[in-house]
Amino acid sequence: MKQIGTFYVAAGVAALGLSAAEAQTVLKVGLIDPPAHIDVKASEMLAEKVAEATDGAVTMEIYPAAQLGFANDMLSGMRLGTVEMFVGATTWLGAFDKDWWISGTPYVFNNQDQARTVHESELFQGLADKLAEEQGIRVLVQNWDRGPRNFIATEPVETIDDLSGLKIRVPPQDSWIQNFELAGAAPVPMPLSETFTGLQQGIVTATEQASNWLYANKYHTIAENLTRTGHNYEETGVMIAEPVWQSLTTEQQDAIMSAAEEISSWHNEQLVTEIEGAEQAMADEGVNVLDVDVEKWKSQFRENFDQVATSVGYSSDLVEDLKSQWD
Repeated sequence: MKQIGTFYVAAGVAALGLSAAEAQTVLKVGLIDPPAHIDVKASEMLAEKVAEATDGAVTMEIYPAAQLGFANDMLSGMRLGTVEMFVGATTWLGAFDKDWWISGTPYVFNNQDQARTVHESELFQGLADKLAEEQGIRVLVQNWDRGPRNFIATEPVETIDDLSGLKIRVPPQDSWIQNFELAGAAPVPMPLSETFTGLQQGIVTATEQASNWLYANKYHTIAENLTRTGHNYEETGVMIAEPVWQSLTTEQQDAIMSAAEEISSWHNEQLVTEIEGAEQAMADEGVNVLDVDVEKWKSQFRENFDQVATSVGYSSDLVEDLKSQWD
């Protein structure tokens, strides 16, 4: 198995005059994102900082591009003891508690800054504490921005009316399906691993992700219309198996936490640059980049929010807290 990014660990250990055999703890860190993605770069930086701060006692091996399986596989792996860490959208945690799915609800957040603030709040910290206690997965930080999600399609999506009957790929989750059904689309639940082929073969005519992710995964080569809807603002969580976390010394835990928090600012600034670069590159390669009246889209989806929240089963405290912050 190819271990992309492991040289960061090796470099950190070598700089300290330690051999690999002397490293006491090796943490496998899995991501579904491609090697060039900002989350992978940040994870490599995390590995380097932790190796240095712990004098090589804790090292990390970074496995991007779903080398350790897809998100749900890695989350299961943390519970089974086969994967130590996962870096990815906190929305995936909805498999354990539906409240985490709310991050994937269109226009539930006003912007990325607010999404990050909410994820750093006591409300989401409570969700994280519950997850560690009940599922054995600890969310160390959840403030690495993932960027606004946009549509990419084989036909132009220029107005909210263009959603009518649109065959759009959505994750196989109730919240995603219902939101797009109520907006008039024809959502097709599909695993992420099948989405590129599904779009290529015409099973779906649209999908949605952050622009830098779409570009890195070459979706612009099979769908030539990018619509900047900015309908979702998710956060990446740095997660670790609870038994692994408890096996570390307090000093080692502090080193990981400090590094993850320190990297957040760099990560989020770099993300903005990456998104701008990806969108410009797609435009240069012939992609039709479209902007929409976001307020109309926001109004349409928010009108349906209460119905979706009740159906999916989001907690009332979470729903009311988020609605009170809407612009």
